[in-house]
Amino acid sequence: MKNKIILFVVSVSVLTIVLVGCTKIGSGFLSPYVQYASDFTVIRGRVSSSYTLVTDGSSLPMKIKLMHVYNENGDIVDDMFTRTYPVEVWSGMYDPKTDTNYAAIMAKRKTVELPPIVVNESSGVLEANAGTLNLPLGSYSVDLQVSNEAGSEIVQKIINITLVDGKPVEITPETGAFSASLLVAGTAGGAGAAGGSNNGTLFNGNNNPFVDYTITRFADTPNVFVLKVVDRNGVVFNPKKGELAKRPNSGLNPDPPFLQNLQDYAPDTFQALDTAMILKYPLVPFPLQSLGNGFNMYYRIPTKYVQIDSTSAWSSNAAGDLYKGTADTHYLGVYTSGKFDYAIRIPMRIFVPGSYRLVVRLLNATHQ
Repeated sequence: MKNKIILFVVSVSVLTIVLVGCTKIGSGFLSPYVQYASDFTVIRGRVSSSYTLVTDGSSLPMKIKLMHVYNENGDIVDDMFTRTYPVEVWSGMYDPKTDTNYAAIMAKRKTVELPPIVVNESSGVLEANAGTLNLPLGSYSVDLQVSNEAGSEIVQKIINITLVDGKPVEITPETGAFSASLLVAGTAGGAGAAGGSNNGTLFNGNNNPFVDYTITRFADTPNVFVLKVVDRNGVVFNPKKGELAKRPNSGLNPDPPFLQNLQDYAPDTFQALDTAMILKYPLVPFPLQSLGNGFNMYYRIPTKYVQIDSTSAWSSNAAGDLYKGTADTHYLGVYTSGKFDYAIRIPMRIFVPGSYRLVVRLLNATHQ
């Protein structure tokens, strides 16, 4: 009898194992803990992306959909985020080796209607575009619907989006720093001790005391950039007459022979006018890629067009502390006419479409 009981128990155990082994396991897995690694800060008007959604082991593929957006008061503001605006996007692969002029680039661009912030339905990446210029500043939270083969759920207020304003054109210190220096007239060589320390450099770095500038966005369209360089008194250096010229590159037979400037970034739309340089740019950010030395534009003012103050060296400088000419403690007189060209480096990069005017005033230079 004992053997029969043992045999029965073994048989039941085997049957249980077989039945368990044949039981169908549910399809896929959808974690209740999907999340983002951090919140998303958007500078209005700029293209930017959040981190990918952290799926916490959920089965792929997933489909993510934006459900609701709330403002800081908790009110639903879906209408602001679902409204579409015209946005320029790529329609073909950009090749920097061949797409070197305005027409070639614009041939691979098209205008589409898009909401200012969209969600990539497979990765969950939040993608902001130039349409965010139309959204109010502030903080927002987002509900997402996440779905896969295991089901679907709505994750409430999964990420915070903060809309802030930034500089539509970055000059300094974000993109680089102004530099003012002397060149031996008609050459690429620095002026050495005669021009101050560091091989003729008058000042190189943030808070340049010799440079005062203003940047103005004067229209939403077209995409135009205007650069004007003036002396301490506001007298313009005339690019058309060669008063603002390319800066030679140093070395023997350098390639390229000149340091890069606006003309190199937009050769077919660049114009040197009497009062300014102007160009039409195809896209933002502009320039899209650096031609070397970051996003700096290099120019020189030939000696016959400029009289330059001689100053003692500035080891450093505080923000807003600008050179005061003859009243400045650094003032030492003027350099002998005909000896030195004035070299200026101008950092700039455009991030928001529109029409801009940059006026650079050289406080230690007088037009002649």
